[in-house]
Amino acid sequence: MRASKRLLSVAWLAVVALPVGARAAGPTVPNGPPATRLSVKDIVEHVQKRYDAAKDFRARFNQTLTNAAFARKTSSAGEVLLKKPGRMRWNYAQPEPKMYLADGNTLWLFEPEDKQAFKQDLKSSQLPAALAFLAGQGKLAAEFEIAAADPKTPYGTPRDYVLALSPKTPQAQVKTILFVVDTKTFDVRESVITDQEGNVNDLLFSDIRTNTSIPEATFHWAPPAGVRLIDTAKLGR
Repeated sequence: MRASKRLLSVAWLAVVALPVGARAAGPTVPNGPPATRLSVKDIVEHVQKRYDAAKDFRARFNQTLTNAAFARKTSSAGEVLLKKPGRMRWNYAQPEPKMYLADGNTLWLFEPEDKQAFKQDLKSSQLPAALAFLAGQGKLAAEFEIAAADPKTPYGTPRDYVLALSPKTPQAQVKTILFVVDTKTFDVRESVITDQEGNVNDLLFSDIRTNTSIPEATFHWAPPAGVRLIDTAKLGR
């Protein structure tokens, strides 16, 4: 069961990350607010439009997970590659190498240091509906209640748009999401996910590139020789 939950968690990360672009790399964003502020509805429409135009994207990511029960933080970093419809690959480099990969039918977790791979059939899980964004079918406004975040939120700068999203259908993995949106590009510079237990998943992206024609082979994978394969559907039987 633990492996199954880990696979589901990373898939949700991709659902959140793909529609919203990435954190802008380069010079520091000015602290002063823009002369004109858009409405929440207009901001969402701009973000959605930017996502709809992206057939694929790749970026570097830094992730900070905060465990609410123990007030403990863990950090990781790596590269993410996403492509419509429904393909994704998260290559973790730190603190240890591992890979999550979804090819549209199967979700994999590969831990090379432990020489083991976990396999999950997407058709038997709740992921297909959640991954509608990857297929270009999902709409943020249809899936979430969206409002301007509390001005006192510690995320973003006065120049950014900060949106607070709540799923219209209750979800264990997501209670609320904060999007820090760049006012010029409408990239989401930061995505902060809080689950029902109060755990926080903070994702920052850099060096984003869209529509680079990522090869299909990137999302084709099979366990190498000598790797122990664990089918999560058989756990607990």
